[in-house]
Amino acid sequence: MNQSITTLALNLLVSERLNHRIVFAGKIVEILHQSIQDMEQEESRLNHFLSSIAKCTQEPSCQEREIFFELAQYYNSRIFGMSDLSAVA
Repeated sequence: MNQSITTLALNLLVSERLNHRIVFAGKIVEILHQSIQDMEQEESRLNHFLSSIAKCTQEPSCQEREIFFELAQYYNSRIFGMSDLSAVA
């Protein structure tokens, strides 16, 4: 896990090429599945994040982009222990 979720999220949002966005999305999902142990408690939030990943992969300027990046920050903080980011409720 050399890249943070927020870095991958930013790359996904600024990439002009769909195939690059798909790669970034895949890396985010891979990190999530490797790192989130208690999936039951996270299921609703995780499903929302996965949905926003799919929407932003297809259209980076979609309305979901803000929640996508907020959730990216949340999971980055949760997985990598960066407490200086505010968590999404």
